[in-house]
Amino acid sequence: MKHSMPATPLVPNVREKAAMDHRAIHGDIVRAIRDGSMPVGARLPTERELSCRYGAARNTVRKAMQVLVGEGLVTRQVGRGSFVAGKPDEAASRPDVPTLAEILEARLLFEPDIAPLAIERAGPDDFAEMERCLEGIRDALDWAQYKERKYALHLAIIRATRNRFLIQIFEAVIAARRLDGWGHRGQAAQVPPAVRTAALRANGEIVEALRAGDAERARLAMQDYLTRTLASLNGF
Repeated sequence: MKHSMPATPLVPNVREKAAMDHRAIHGDIVRAIRDGSMPVGARLPTERELSCRYGAARNTVRKAMQVLVGEGLVTRQVGRGSFVAGKPDEAASRPDVPTLAEILEARLLFEPDIAPLAIERAGPDDFAEMERCLEGIRDALDWAQYKERKYALHLAIIRATRNRFLIQIFEAVIAARRLDGWGHRGQAAQVPPAVRTAALRANGEIVEALRAGDAERARLAMQDYLTRTLASLNGF
């Protein structure tokens, strides 16, 4: 009689474990802020403490904290630590509001491929509007303004296609993000300089490629920007 060998337990690879740890750290902190066990102003555990508690790499902990900062839930003060800055908006848990991850997945399916049409039909006024939007991103005073102006830039690019259906799709994207409060709970919080700089660099590259009439470069720049944004949500 043959004896079956015991099943070998599945061990997640490094990337899978990092993603699992990222979700666990982010999710636990969000829940603690939401239920009040971590009130606004409370000091969070250090990166070292979180790394030990979850058995996670310090880099994974750091990325989870960066996402929390980006969501306006946490603020980091040099030499003092990390503190709760705001509470999650209940709209984020509504089943009828698409998540940012879902929206980014959809945008990746069509947005990079609009580059040739935008280049073919864009005029001086379109590029002037794109530049105004980039300036708006640079000058935004808080997260709400920053998000509005960043999405306004991509709407300006899509409006340059003169395709009303594409414009309607992206206006629906903006409406969904506004309904979710732009995914931000501390909208009056300032945008971290590193976040603003990275966004300006990535979006400036898109506009520059469109202005140069380089459709492939623009497509790749859009794809890279959206992929990086989606990856950051998953802890990669």
